[in-house]
Amino acid sequence: MIASCEVLEQLYKTVLLGATLESDSHDYICHLTPAVAGQGGPSTTSAEWSDACGDQDRRQPSSVRLAPVPTAPVCWTTSSQRSSARETVLLQLTVIQVMLARVFSISIESRSKEKYRDVIKTLLQSAEVDSKLICMFQNSDKLLSHMAAKCLALLLYFQLREKIPLSDSWIAFCQKHLSEYPESDKAVYCLSTLTVVIKEILKDTSSQKTEIIKQLLTPLDTTFEAFYNSVFSQHFERCRDTSKVTNSLMSFLGLLELLTASGVYLQARFACQRVVLLKPSCMLGVMTWPVQAFVKRQLIILIKKCLLCKAGEDLCRGPVPAFLSPGHPADADTLALADAVLRAVDLGLLKKLSARGKPSCFGGDKVQPRGERICAPDYVILRAVSLVLMKSLEVKFQNCTSANEMKAALRRFMSELLAFLRPHLPPSLHGPCEWLPRVFIEQDDDMLEAAKAALGIYVKLTRRKLGPAPTN
Repeated sequence: MIASCEVLEQLYKTVLLGATLESDSHDYICHLTPAVAGQGGPSTTSAEWSDACGDQDRRQPSSVRLAPVPTAPVCWTTSSQRSSARETVLLQLTVIQVMLARVFSISIESRSKEKYRDVIKTLLQSAEVDSKLICMFQNSDKLLSHMAAKCLALLLYFQLREKIPLSDSWIAFCQKHLSEYPESDKAVYCLSTLTVVIKEILKDTSSQKTEIIKQLLTPLDTTFEAFYNSVFSQHFERCRDTSKVTNSLMSFLGLLELLTASGVYLQARFACQRVVLLKPSCMLGVMTWPVQAFVKRQLIILIKKCLLCKAGEDLCRGPVPAFLSPGHPADADTLALADAVLRAVDLGLLKKLSARGKPSCFGGDKVQPRGERICAPDYVILRAVSLVLMKSLEVKFQNCTSANEMKAALRRFMSELLAFLRPHLPPSLHGPCEWLPRVFIEQDDDMLEAAKAALGIYVKLTRRKLGPAPTN
Protein backbone atom coordinates (compact mmCIF):
# COMPACT_ATOMS: atom_id res chain seq x y z
CA MET A 1 0.00 0.00 0.00
CA ILE A 2 2.72 2.49 0.92
CA ALA A 3 4.69 1.64 -2.22
CA SER A 4 1.58 2.27 -4.32
CA CYS A 5 0.91 5.61 -2.63
CA GLU A 6 4.50 6.69 -3.17
CA VAL A 7 4.29 5.85 -6.87
CA LEU A 8 0.95 7.65 -7.16
CA GLU A 9 2.31 10.74 -5.40
CA GLN A 10 5.29 10.87 -7.72
CA LEU A 11 3.05 10.24 -10.73
CA TYR A 12 0.75 13.04 -9.63
CA LYS A 13 3.63 15.51 -9.36
CA THR A 14 4.98 14.46 -12.77
CA VAL A 15 1.64 14.86 -14.53
CA LEU A 16 0.88 18.10 -12.69
CA LEU A 17 4.05 19.61 -14.18
CA GLY A 18 3.29 18.19 -17.63
CA ALA A 19 6.52 16.13 -17.66
CA THR A 20 6.89 13.10 -19.92
CA LEU A 21 6.26 9.60 -18.56
CA GLU A 22 9.12 7.24 -19.41
CA SER A 23 7.75 3.75 -18.70
CA ASP A 24 5.49 1.66 -20.89
CA SER A 25 1.82 2.66 -20.58
CA HIS A 26 0.83 -0.77 -19.21
CA ASP A 27 3.15 -0.26 -16.23
CA TYR A 28 0.90 2.49 -14.89
CA ILE A 29 -2.40 0.67 -15.17
CA CYS A 30 -2.27 -1.32 -11.91
CA HIS A 31 -1.39 1.87 -10.05
CA LEU A 32 -4.26 3.83 -11.64
CA THR A 33 -7.03 1.21 -11.59
CA PRO A 34 -9.37 1.90 -8.63
CA ALA A 35 -9.97 -1.15 -6.45
CA VAL A 36 -13.62 -1.89 -5.79
CA ALA A 37 -14.45 -4.73 -3.42
CA GLY A 38 -16.67 -7.15 -5.33
CA GLN A 39 -17.49 -4.29 -7.71
CA GLY A 40 -18.29 -2.47 -4.50
CA GLY A 41 -21.78 -1.22 -3.90
CA PRO A 42 -22.95 1.79 -1.97
CA SER A 43 -22.18 0.29 1.41
CA THR A 44 -18.59 -0.87 0.90
CA THR A 45 -16.76 -0.75 4.23
CA SER A 46 -13.26 0.52 4.98
CA ALA A 47 -12.08 -3.05 5.64
CA GLU A 48 -13.36 -4.15 2.23
CA TRP A 49 -11.59 -1.25 0.61
CA SER A 50 -8.36 -2.22 2.36
CA ASP A 51 -8.67 -5.88 1.31
CA ALA A 52 -9.42 -4.95 -2.29
CA CYS A 53 -6.57 -2.48 -2.51
CA GLY A 54 -4.24 -4.90 -0.77
CA ASP A 55 -4.97 -7.46 -3.50
CA GLN A 56 -4.22 -4.79 -6.06
CA ASP A 57 -0.86 -4.01 -4.44
CA ARG A 58 0.14 -7.66 -4.62
CA ARG A 59 -0.55 -7.61 -8.36
CA GLN A 60 1.21 -4.37 -9.23
CA PRO A 61 4.67 -4.14 -10.85
CA SER A 62 7.53 -3.46 -8.48
CA SER A 63 8.73 -0.26 -10.10
CA VAL A 64 7.73 2.44 -12.51
CA ARG A 65 10.29 4.86 -13.91
CA LEU A 66 9.17 8.45 -13.53
CA ALA A 67 10.92 11.59 -14.62
CA PRO A 68 12.56 13.39 -11.67
CA VAL A 69 10.53 16.33 -10.45
CA PRO A 70 11.31 19.07 -7.99
CA THR A 71 10.26 18.49 -4.44
CA ALA A 72 7.05 19.78 -3.75
CA PRO A 73 4.82 22.55 -3.19
CA VAL A 74 2.30 19.74 -2.74
CA CYS A 75 1.30 19.07 0.85
CA TRP A 76 0.32 15.48 1.59
CA THR A 77 -1.47 14.09 4.56
CA THR A 78 0.13 12.09 7.32
CA SER A 79 1.67 8.65 6.76
CA SER A 80 -1.24 6.79 8.35
CA GLN A 81 -3.80 8.60 6.20
CA ARG A 82 -1.71 8.09 3.10
CA SER A 83 -1.67 4.37 3.67
CA SER A 84 -5.44 4.05 3.94
CA ALA A 85 -7.28 2.41 1.07
CA ARG A 86 -9.74 5.27 0.71
CA GLU A 87 -6.99 7.84 0.33
CA THR A 88 -5.30 5.68 -2.27
CA VAL A 89 -8.48 5.44 -4.33
CA LEU A 90 -9.04 9.19 -4.10
CA LEU A 91 -5.45 9.75 -5.20
CA GLN A 92 -5.94 7.40 -8.16
CA LEU A 93 -9.02 9.34 -9.26
CA THR A 94 -7.17 12.64 -8.86
CA VAL A 95 -4.24 11.46 -10.99
CA ILE A 96 -6.62 10.27 -13.74
CA GLN A 97 -8.45 13.61 -13.72
CA VAL A 98 -5.22 15.64 -13.87
CA MET A 99 -3.91 13.42 -16.68
CA LEU A 100 -7.12 13.98 -18.64
CA ALA A 101 -6.88 17.74 -18.04
CA ARG A 102 -3.34 17.66 -19.46
CA VAL A 103 -4.59 15.77 -22.54
CA PHE A 104 -7.21 18.48 -23.14
CA SER A 105 -4.77 21.34 -22.47
CA ILE A 106 -3.20 23.27 -25.35
CA SER A 107 -0.18 24.32 -23.29
CA ILE A 108 1.38 20.86 -22.82
CA GLU A 109 4.07 19.73 -25.24
CA SER A 110 2.89 17.13 -27.74
CA ARG A 111 5.26 14.33 -26.59
CA SER A 112 3.96 14.44 -23.01
CA LYS A 113 0.37 14.78 -24.12
CA GLU A 114 0.66 11.80 -26.45
CA LYS A 115 2.00 9.64 -23.62
CA TYR A 116 -0.87 10.67 -21.30
CA ARG A 117 -3.35 9.90 -24.07
CA ASP A 118 -1.83 6.46 -24.56
CA VAL A 119 -2.02 5.71 -20.80
CA ILE A 120 -5.72 6.69 -20.69
CA LYS A 121 -6.53 4.57 -23.76
CA THR A 122 -4.73 1.60 -22.22
CA LEU A 123 -6.63 2.13 -18.97
CA LEU A 124 -9.96 2.14 -20.80
CA GLN A 125 -9.11 -0.99 -22.78
CA SER A 126 -7.66 -3.17 -20.08
CA ALA A 127 -9.07 -2.23 -16.70
CA GLU A 128 -12.89 -2.02 -17.05
CA VAL A 129 -12.47 1.29 -15.30
CA ASP A 130 -15.86 2.56 -16.47
CA SER A 131 -17.76 -0.26 -14.73
CA LYS A 132 -15.76 0.27 -11.54
CA LEU A 133 -16.47 3.99 -11.54
CA ILE A 134 -20.19 3.38 -12.08
CA CYS A 135 -20.20 1.20 -8.96
CA MET A 136 -18.11 3.72 -7.07
CA PHE A 137 -20.16 6.86 -7.74
CA GLN A 138 -23.11 5.20 -6.02
CA ASN A 139 -21.02 4.94 -2.84
CA SER A 140 -22.35 6.48 0.38
CA ASP A 141 -19.02 8.32 0.79
CA LYS A 142 -19.96 11.68 -0.81
CA LEU A 143 -16.41 12.71 -1.67
CA LEU A 144 -15.65 9.36 -3.26
CA SER A 145 -18.95 9.44 -5.14
CA HIS A 146 -18.30 12.98 -6.46
CA MET A 147 -14.75 12.20 -7.55
CA ALA A 148 -15.79 8.97 -9.29
CA ALA A 149 -18.65 10.68 -11.16
CA LYS A 150 -16.40 13.54 -12.31
CA CYS A 151 -13.70 11.08 -13.36
CA LEU A 152 -16.17 8.97 -15.32
CA ALA A 153 -17.57 12.06 -17.06
CA LEU A 154 -14.11 13.19 -18.16
CA LEU A 155 -13.30 9.69 -19.42
CA LEU A 156 -16.53 9.71 -21.45
CA TYR A 157 -15.58 13.09 -22.90
CA PHE A 158 -12.14 11.70 -23.74
CA GLN A 159 -13.76 8.80 -25.60
CA LEU A 160 -15.95 11.21 -27.55
CA ARG A 161 -13.01 13.38 -28.56
CA GLU A 162 -10.89 10.41 -29.54
CA LYS A 163 -13.77 8.83 -31.51
CA ILE A 164 -13.71 5.78 -29.22
CA PRO A 165 -17.09 3.99 -28.87
CA LEU A 166 -18.78 4.96 -25.63
CA SER A 167 -18.81 2.53 -22.74
CA ASP A 168 -21.58 -0.04 -23.20
CA SER A 169 -21.92 -0.44 -19.45
CA TRP A 170 -22.48 3.29 -18.97
CA ILE A 171 -25.04 3.52 -21.79
CA ALA A 172 -26.90 0.49 -20.38
CA PHE A 173 -26.80 2.01 -16.87
CA CYS A 174 -28.32 5.29 -18.13
CA GLN A 175 -30.97 3.62 -20.27
CA LYS A 176 -32.03 1.34 -17.42
CA HIS A 177 -32.29 3.89 -14.62
CA LEU A 178 -33.69 6.78 -16.66
CA SER A 179 -36.36 4.44 -18.04
CA GLU A 180 -37.23 3.11 -14.57
CA TYR A 181 -37.66 6.53 -12.94
CA PRO A 182 -39.21 7.20 -10.39
CA GLU A 183 -38.90 3.60 -9.19
CA SER A 184 -35.13 3.83 -9.62
CA ASP A 185 -33.32 6.32 -7.40
CA LYS A 186 -30.11 6.19 -9.49
CA ALA A 187 -31.26 8.42 -12.33
CA VAL A 188 -29.61 11.42 -10.67
CA TYR A 189 -26.19 9.79 -11.21
CA CYS A 190 -26.84 9.61 -14.95
CA LEU A 191 -27.98 13.25 -15.02
CA SER A 192 -24.97 14.57 -13.13
CA THR A 193 -22.51 12.65 -15.33
CA LEU A 194 -24.19 13.81 -18.54
CA THR A 195 -24.21 17.40 -17.30
CA VAL A 196 -20.43 17.38 -16.86
CA VAL A 197 -19.89 15.77 -20.28
CA ILE A 198 -22.05 18.32 -22.13
CA LYS A 199 -20.44 21.21 -20.24
CA GLU A 200 -17.04 20.02 -21.44
CA ILE A 201 -18.36 19.76 -25.01
CA LEU A 202 -19.76 23.31 -24.92
CA LYS A 203 -16.50 24.68 -23.48
CA ASP A 204 -14.45 22.95 -26.18
CA THR A 205 -13.15 25.22 -28.95
CA SER A 206 -12.59 22.43 -31.49
CA SER A 207 -14.63 22.01 -34.66
CA GLN A 208 -15.83 18.51 -33.76
CA LYS A 209 -18.78 19.53 -31.61
CA THR A 210 -21.47 18.38 -34.01
CA GLU A 211 -20.02 14.88 -34.33
CA ILE A 212 -19.31 14.65 -30.59
CA ILE A 213 -22.86 15.63 -29.62
CA LYS A 214 -24.32 13.18 -32.14
CA GLN A 215 -22.20 10.35 -30.75
CA LEU A 216 -23.29 11.18 -27.18
CA LEU A 217 -27.02 11.64 -27.76
CA THR A 218 -27.79 9.00 -30.39
CA PRO A 219 -28.15 6.06 -27.93
CA LEU A 220 -30.00 8.17 -25.33
CA ASP A 221 -32.40 10.34 -27.32
CA THR A 222 -35.54 8.21 -26.89
CA THR A 223 -34.70 7.51 -23.25
CA PHE A 224 -34.43 11.24 -22.50
CA GLU A 225 -37.83 11.99 -23.96
CA ALA A 226 -39.46 9.25 -21.89
CA PHE A 227 -37.66 10.49 -18.78
CA TYR A 228 -38.89 14.05 -19.45
CA ASN A 229 -42.48 12.83 -19.61
CA SER A 230 -42.02 10.80 -16.43
CA VAL A 231 -40.45 13.61 -14.40
CA PHE A 232 -43.05 16.23 -15.21
CA SER A 233 -46.11 13.96 -14.99
CA GLN A 234 -45.62 13.16 -11.30
CA HIS A 235 -48.03 14.15 -8.53
CA PHE A 236 -45.57 15.89 -6.24
CA GLU A 237 -47.91 16.13 -3.26
CA ARG A 238 -48.36 12.34 -3.28
CA CYS A 239 -44.63 11.54 -3.32
CA ARG A 240 -43.28 9.96 -0.16
CA ASP A 241 -39.75 11.24 -0.70
CA THR A 242 -40.10 14.81 -1.99
CA SER A 243 -36.39 15.50 -1.52
CA LYS A 244 -35.57 12.82 -4.12
CA VAL A 245 -37.99 14.41 -6.59
CA THR A 246 -36.53 17.86 -5.90
CA ASN A 247 -32.97 16.63 -6.48
CA SER A 248 -33.98 14.95 -9.73
CA LEU A 249 -35.82 18.08 -10.87
CA MET A 250 -32.88 20.40 -10.21
CA SER A 251 -30.40 18.05 -11.88
CA PHE A 252 -32.67 17.62 -14.88
CA LEU A 253 -33.37 21.34 -15.30
CA GLY A 254 -29.64 22.01 -15.45
CA LEU A 255 -29.21 19.24 -18.03
CA LEU A 256 -32.18 20.50 -20.08
CA GLU A 257 -30.52 23.90 -20.47
CA LEU A 258 -27.35 22.25 -21.73
CA LEU A 259 -29.27 19.98 -24.11
CA THR A 260 -31.12 23.00 -25.50
CA ALA A 261 -27.85 24.91 -25.85
CA SER A 262 -26.20 22.01 -27.65
CA GLY A 263 -28.97 22.13 -30.26
CA VAL A 264 -27.47 25.22 -31.89
CA TYR A 265 -24.59 23.06 -33.16
CA LEU A 266 -26.82 20.72 -35.16
CA GLN A 267 -29.06 21.57 -38.09
CA ALA A 268 -31.08 18.36 -37.60
CA ARG A 269 -31.53 18.38 -33.87
CA PHE A 270 -32.43 15.47 -31.60
CA ALA A 271 -35.81 15.35 -29.88
CA CYS A 272 -34.14 15.65 -26.45
CA GLN A 273 -32.59 18.98 -27.54
CA ARG A 274 -36.02 20.36 -28.48
CA VAL A 275 -38.15 18.80 -25.78
CA VAL A 276 -38.34 22.01 -23.67
CA LEU A 277 -39.65 23.88 -26.71
CA LEU A 278 -41.91 21.15 -28.07
CA LYS A 279 -43.45 19.96 -24.79
CA PRO A 280 -43.40 23.04 -22.54
CA SER A 281 -46.83 22.50 -20.98
CA CYS A 282 -45.54 19.52 -18.95
CA MET A 283 -42.75 21.64 -17.50
CA LEU A 284 -44.94 24.68 -16.80
CA GLY A 285 -47.15 22.48 -14.65
CA VAL A 286 -44.35 22.36 -12.05
CA MET A 287 -45.09 26.05 -11.31
CA THR A 288 -48.26 24.91 -9.55
CA TRP A 289 -46.57 22.16 -7.52
CA PRO A 290 -45.91 22.74 -3.81
CA VAL A 291 -42.14 22.64 -4.42
CA GLN A 292 -39.56 25.00 -2.94
CA ALA A 293 -39.22 28.45 -4.51
CA PHE A 294 -35.72 27.77 -5.82
CA VAL A 295 -37.06 25.00 -8.10
CA LYS A 296 -39.64 27.35 -9.63
CA ARG A 297 -36.99 30.03 -9.97
CA GLN A 298 -34.71 27.65 -11.87
CA LEU A 299 -37.60 26.63 -14.11
CA ILE A 300 -38.70 30.15 -15.04
CA ILE A 301 -35.08 31.17 -15.70
CA LEU A 302 -34.70 28.17 -18.04
CA ILE A 303 -37.82 29.23 -19.96
CA LYS A 304 -36.48 32.79 -20.16
CA LYS A 305 -33.16 31.60 -21.59
CA CYS A 306 -34.91 29.40 -24.14
CA LEU A 307 -37.13 32.27 -25.34
CA LEU A 308 -34.10 34.56 -25.63
CA CYS A 309 -32.01 31.82 -27.32
CA LYS A 310 -29.40 32.23 -24.58
CA ALA A 311 -29.35 28.76 -23.03
CA GLY A 312 -25.81 27.80 -22.03
CA GLU A 313 -24.29 31.03 -23.35
CA ASP A 314 -21.91 31.35 -20.39
CA LEU A 315 -20.25 28.03 -21.29
CA CYS A 316 -19.65 28.42 -25.02
CA ARG A 317 -16.08 29.52 -25.64
CA GLY A 318 -15.94 29.01 -29.37
CA PRO A 319 -18.04 30.83 -31.98
CA VAL A 320 -21.71 29.93 -31.62
CA PRO A 321 -23.44 29.37 -34.98
CA ALA A 322 -26.29 31.82 -35.47
CA PHE A 323 -29.79 30.48 -36.00
CA LEU A 324 -30.64 30.13 -39.64
CA SER A 325 -33.05 32.24 -41.68
CA PRO A 326 -36.69 32.84 -40.67
CA GLY A 327 -38.72 29.69 -41.06
CA HIS A 328 -35.99 27.50 -39.56
CA PRO A 329 -37.41 24.92 -37.09
CA ALA A 330 -35.94 26.95 -34.21
CA ASP A 331 -38.49 29.70 -34.96
CA ALA A 332 -41.39 27.23 -34.78
CA ASP A 333 -39.99 25.79 -31.55
CA THR A 334 -39.79 29.23 -29.92
CA LEU A 335 -43.34 30.02 -31.05
CA ALA A 336 -44.57 26.76 -29.48
CA LEU A 337 -42.95 27.74 -26.18
CA ALA A 338 -44.41 31.27 -26.31
CA ASP A 339 -47.89 29.87 -27.04
CA ALA A 340 -47.59 27.48 -24.08
CA VAL A 341 -46.59 30.33 -21.74
CA LEU A 342 -49.54 32.48 -22.83
CA ARG A 343 -51.96 29.57 -22.47
CA ALA A 344 -50.68 28.90 -18.95
CA VAL A 345 -51.16 32.57 -18.01
CA ASP A 346 -54.68 32.46 -19.46
CA LEU A 347 -55.36 29.47 -17.20
CA GLY A 348 -54.32 31.46 -14.11
CA LEU A 349 -50.65 30.55 -13.71
CA LEU A 350 -49.66 33.96 -12.30
CA LYS A 351 -52.38 33.76 -9.68
CA LYS A 352 -50.84 30.53 -8.34
CA LEU A 353 -47.21 31.71 -8.44
CA SER A 354 -45.65 33.23 -5.33
CA ALA A 355 -42.73 35.68 -5.47
CA ARG A 356 -42.32 36.26 -1.76
CA GLY A 357 -38.67 36.21 -0.78
CA LYS A 358 -37.09 35.31 2.55
CA PRO A 359 -35.95 38.07 4.93
CA SER A 360 -32.20 37.92 4.58
CA CYS A 361 -29.11 39.99 3.97
CA PHE A 362 -25.36 39.50 4.11
CA GLY A 363 -24.51 38.06 7.51
CA GLY A 364 -28.05 37.11 8.49
CA ASP A 365 -31.62 38.41 8.66
CA LYS A 366 -32.14 42.15 8.47
CA VAL A 367 -33.82 43.20 11.70
CA GLN A 368 -35.17 46.73 12.25
CA PRO A 369 -34.75 48.61 15.59
CA ARG A 370 -38.27 47.65 16.64
CA GLY A 371 -37.52 44.00 15.98
CA GLU A 372 -39.43 43.93 12.68
CA ARG A 373 -38.12 41.93 9.76
CA ILE A 374 -38.04 43.25 6.21
CA CYS A 375 -39.24 40.65 3.73
CA ALA A 376 -38.37 41.74 0.21
CA PRO A 377 -39.97 40.09 -2.82
CA ASP A 378 -38.01 37.67 -4.94
CA TYR A 379 -36.94 40.06 -7.69
CA VAL A 380 -35.37 37.21 -9.67
CA ILE A 381 -38.80 35.66 -10.16
CA LEU A 382 -40.46 39.05 -10.76
CA ARG A 383 -37.95 39.93 -13.48
CA ALA A 384 -38.02 36.48 -15.08
CA VAL A 385 -41.84 36.30 -15.16
CA SER A 386 -42.12 39.83 -16.59
CA LEU A 387 -39.54 39.17 -19.30
CA VAL A 388 -40.95 35.73 -20.18
CA LEU A 389 -44.44 37.18 -20.66
CA MET A 390 -43.24 40.18 -22.67
CA LYS A 391 -40.99 38.05 -24.87
CA SER A 392 -43.80 35.53 -25.40
CA LEU A 393 -46.07 38.35 -26.56
CA GLU A 394 -43.40 39.64 -28.93
CA VAL A 395 -42.86 36.17 -30.45
CA LYS A 396 -46.62 35.62 -30.72
CA PHE A 397 -47.18 38.99 -32.41
CA GLN A 398 -44.47 38.29 -35.00
CA ASN A 399 -46.71 35.48 -36.21
CA CYS A 400 -50.04 37.33 -35.89
CA THR A 401 -51.73 39.39 -38.62
CA SER A 402 -54.78 40.88 -36.85
CA ALA A 403 -54.15 44.24 -35.16
CA ASN A 404 -57.34 43.94 -33.09
CA GLU A 405 -56.33 40.48 -31.88
CA MET A 406 -52.89 41.76 -30.87
CA LYS A 407 -54.33 44.76 -29.01
CA ALA A 408 -56.77 42.56 -27.09
CA ALA A 409 -54.02 40.10 -26.18
CA LEU A 410 -51.66 42.89 -25.09
CA ARG A 411 -54.31 44.44 -22.87
CA ARG A 412 -55.29 41.09 -21.32
CA PHE A 413 -51.81 39.76 -20.61
CA MET A 414 -50.33 43.04 -19.40
CA SER A 415 -53.26 43.36 -16.99
CA GLU A 416 -52.41 39.89 -15.66
CA LEU A 417 -48.75 40.84 -15.30
CA LEU A 418 -49.45 44.12 -13.51
CA ALA A 419 -51.87 42.36 -11.15
CA PHE A 420 -49.08 39.86 -10.37
CA LEU A 421 -46.54 42.64 -9.72
CA ARG A 422 -48.74 45.01 -7.70
CA PRO A 423 -48.55 43.24 -4.28
CA HIS A 424 -44.75 43.04 -4.45
CA LEU A 425 -43.91 46.67 -5.28
CA PRO A 426 -43.84 49.72 -2.97
CA PRO A 427 -47.16 51.62 -2.80
CA SER A 428 -45.22 54.88 -3.28
CA LEU A 429 -44.83 54.14 -7.00
CA HIS A 430 -47.20 56.34 -8.99
CA GLY A 431 -48.54 53.76 -11.40
CA PRO A 432 -47.97 50.85 -13.75
CA CYS A 433 -45.57 52.87 -15.90
CA GLU A 434 -43.08 52.81 -13.01
CA TRP A 435 -43.52 49.17 -12.10
CA LEU A 436 -41.57 47.47 -14.88
CA PRO A 437 -38.55 49.84 -14.65
CA ARG A 438 -38.52 49.21 -10.91
CA VAL A 439 -38.54 45.42 -11.43
CA PHE A 440 -35.58 45.54 -13.87
CA ILE A 441 -33.56 48.32 -12.24
CA GLU A 442 -30.93 45.96 -10.76
CA GLN A 443 -30.38 43.79 -13.87
CA ASP A 444 -29.24 45.63 -16.99
CA ASP A 445 -29.30 42.58 -19.29
CA ASP A 446 -32.92 41.76 -18.50
CA MET A 447 -33.89 45.43 -18.71
CA LEU A 448 -32.39 45.65 -22.20
CA GLU A 449 -34.18 42.48 -23.31
CA ALA A 450 -37.48 43.78 -21.88
CA ALA A 451 -37.00 47.10 -23.70
CA LYS A 452 -36.29 45.26 -26.97
CA ALA A 453 -39.40 43.11 -26.50
CA ALA A 454 -41.53 46.19 -25.74
CA LEU A 455 -40.15 47.97 -28.81
CA GLY A 456 -40.81 44.91 -30.97
CA ILE A 457 -44.43 44.79 -29.76
CA TYR A 458 -44.85 48.53 -30.38
CA VAL A 459 -43.38 48.37 -33.90
CA LYS A 460 -45.58 45.41 -34.81
CA LEU A 461 -48.73 47.11 -33.57
CA THR A 462 -48.02 50.46 -35.21
CA ARG A 463 -47.14 48.87 -38.54
CA ARG A 464 -50.34 46.85 -38.54
CA LYS A 465 -52.28 50.02 -37.71
CA LEU A 466 -50.65 52.14 -40.45
CA GLY A 467 -50.69 49.36 -43.01
CA PRO A 468 -48.03 48.63 -45.59
CA ALA A 469 -45.81 51.44 -46.75
CA PRO A 470 -46.68 52.85 -50.18
CA THR A 471 -44.54 51.67 -53.08
CA ASN A 472 -43.25 53.90 -55.89
